[in-house]
Amino acid sequence: MSHDIYASMSAASAAWTQLEVVANNLANSSTAGFKEQRVSFDLEGAMDDPLADVYVSADLATANFSDGPLVHDNVETHMALRGKGFFLAGEGGNQVLVRSGSFQMDGEGFLVTSGGLKVQGQGGSIQLLPGEKLTVASDGTILDQEGQELDRLQIVSAAELSPLGGTSWRADGAVYEVEGVEVVQGALEGSNTDPMRSMTELMEASRYFEAYQKAMQTSDQLDGQLNQMVGG
Repeated sequence: MSHDIYASMSAASAAWTQLEVVANNLANSSTAGFKEQRVSFDLEGAMDDPLADVYVSADLATANFSDGPLVHDNVETHMALRGKGFFLAGEGGNQVLVRSGSFQMDGEGFLVTSGGLKVQGQGGSIQLLPGEKLTVASDGTILDQEGQELDRLQIVSAAELSPLGGTSWRADGAVYEVEGVEVVQGALEGSNTDPMRSMTELMEASRYFEAYQKAMQTSDQLDGQLNQMVGG
């Protein structure tokens, strides 16, 4: 079998990875707090010998953590972050970093994520008394009706992050508090995916995948013809 089919196969695999990632970005273009992912490509063999076989590998690059657009909805339990940081949610060993601030109050007065995880403040899980209005300052300070500080949201990050799906992340290592992140109450952060660019990238990746498939088929056909000639 000719070696060139392996180069085409690696390129087709890389194009397929690009298709999956871009399709996921596009599917989440309306998901609050979603951060798009980008794919990086590496050529293997080209630097060692320009005439050698070249193979392509695709790796997930670091997610794009730039801010998404603000969507104001005036829901007091909804919050958006401006800057690089995350809400901390969950208790004990079940803590996750959350970018989407689509929160609500549960039956016990705890501020929780859409998945039911308790949002964490400096004093632990944030809980309000029945009928108490939630007021959050731009630095994350939670105030009572008299303007007195009750708690402050934990806005955190970590050196290494692993996506858990949706808008949640796991810290691979120690979590640390971040400063200078603005909290906007009564708003949600939109996805930072650019739908038009993603659509263009999706079409390009699809064309590349089809081209490499054809190259593999052509290589296979030439191998078959060569085998017939040798056998004949």
